[in-house]
Amino acid sequence: MKSEDDKGKTKTMFLSRALEKILFDKEVKRSQHAQLRKACLIALDEIKIELQNQGDSSIVLPKASFIEADKYILPFELACQSKSARVVSTSLDCLQKLIAYGYITGNAPDSGTPGKRLIDRIVETICNCFLGPQTDEDVQLQIIKVLLTAVTSPHIEIHDGTILLTVRTCYNIYLASKNLINQTTAKASLTQMLNVIFNKMETKAVLEVKQLEKKGKKNLAAPLSTSSSKEIGDLPSVKQPRNAEDHNDGKVKNEFVENSTRKESPDLEACKEDTRYIGETSRNAGAEWIVMKAIS
Repeated sequence: MKSEDDKGKTKTMFLSRALEKILFDKEVKRSQHAQLRKACLIALDEIKIELQNQGDSSIVLPKASFIEADKYILPFELACQSKSARVVSTSLDCLQKLIAYGYITGNAPDSGTPGKRLIDRIVETICNCFLGPQTDEDVQLQIIKVLLTAVTSPHIEIHDGTILLTVRTCYNIYLASKNLINQTTAKASLTQMLNVIFNKMETKAVLEVKQLEKKGKKNLAAPLSTSSSKEIGDLPSVKQPRNAEDHNDGKVKNEFVENSTRKESPDLEACKEDTRYIGETSRNAGAEWIVMKAIS
């Protein structure tokens, strides 16, 4: 198992090579990519300083912060917005590896859009690389790969509109792409995404049932409190019946007292059956809803 220092060096080495690959591309040397070149140079300089600090044992390195994640994402974001298919493809490939290896978690808040997380901005940038049937075929394939990694990765979590955006983009690539390989990959990735989403939902439902089961067992095992015992003792006593009519009235009163003091436990087996039923019947309907919501 690699140590934390080895992981940090691997991360910085990978970032350096990816940024250099973008920076030294012929397309990036054009004047319209001046902002991208500047962002790459700044990131490379900061990575070199970080490597020097790692080699100096007298310097205490700070923990990774949200600003650091934003600093390294910006060059890749600008590369994705460029019109060069080669630069976009390289940037998407780097993002896919960063997400897969857990270097990007995206849990930080997005500094540009309040209420959103960094991963939401990253996914939106990736999806915007698809511009329709005219999109480069290699770029289409890289988009599918990185979106599938984002949905299935254990290191990040995406929800709500971000999930719908990933499904919509894969579906659009499947419809618009003229490349048979890309069509097949998009279809398989879409199926895998939906399976992962519903597996997570079912796992969460099972955990909730287990929590309810534990709570029910605690309620059954818990003794009556002093206040409850006192309330039961304060109930009026039932007199002995003098005739058949009074005997029936006394029986009714006794049943009422027993029912009022008995604490029914939740039907846990029924909850389990309901959960299994929901998991089995909602998968196809839910998948269809997600696809219809994404393409609408």
